[in-house]
Amino acid sequence: MKAMNYTAKVLPDGHISLPYEIKEAMGLTVNSVVKVTLERDVRKENAMKAFGIWSERSEIKGGVEYVEDIRSGWDKRTKRIANV
Repeated sequence: MKAMNYTAKVLPDGHISLPYEIKEAMGLTVNSVVKVTLERDVRKENAMKAFGIWSERSEIKGGVEYVEDIRSGWDKRTKRIANV
């Protein structure tokens, strides 16, 4: 069985459009029967859940300050690793 993957958007009428290139590559014609497996893309939803997750943490003043604080220890770690 030949298989291909692609990401599609559901059209307003509920249909999913099949790109011409996929139709050609799969050799599909009118009334061809295909198997469709649906998988919802939740990456954006998961990212939005995590947005602001540190907003209640008082020890983190801001993103820039936090990153600078983390990076400030890199020099010590690099020297320590070099001496191993």
